[in-house]
Amino acid sequence: MNGETLPPGWDVAVERLSLRVATAAELTVDLTTRPALRRIRSTVAGCLGFGRTKEEPLGALLLVVDELVGNAYDHTAHPSRLKVTRELRGLLVEVSDEEPSVERVAAGGGHGLKLVDQLSLGWGVRATEPGKTVWALVPAQLFREH
Repeated sequence: MNGETLPPGWDVAVERLSLRVATAAELTVDLTTRPALRRIRSTVAGCLGFGRTKEEPLGALLLVVDELVGNAYDHTAHPSRLKVTRELRGLLVEVSDEEPSVERVAAGGGHGLKLVDQLSLGWGVRATEPGKTVWALVPAQLFREH
């Protein structure tokens, strides 16, 4: 900066900002301790809402997160991870657990997965080691000003 000295703590501030920008692109939450759903929603909104205006709601994303994590809590003994990744067409929500049964989720289930189906471009389940990951792609247009 033309020989100017930077203010004290500038490097720490840049590092914090860089971390916020990175978590706005991808967020991972450990589910092994079963954090409360309200805490998960708050974390997702705080991280992925960074840089958004108040006119850009996160409601659809938070509903999908709530349903998928809630299902993992209700129907598996070992939920492991929530991962939300910003992609070109939207936000990819992935909830992993250590239960190998893919068929029951793939069959569709109850009202929660019907809601996920309505709010997403697509959803599904895939086998992973040691269990499975249920995913949904929430479209980007739900987050942009209309």
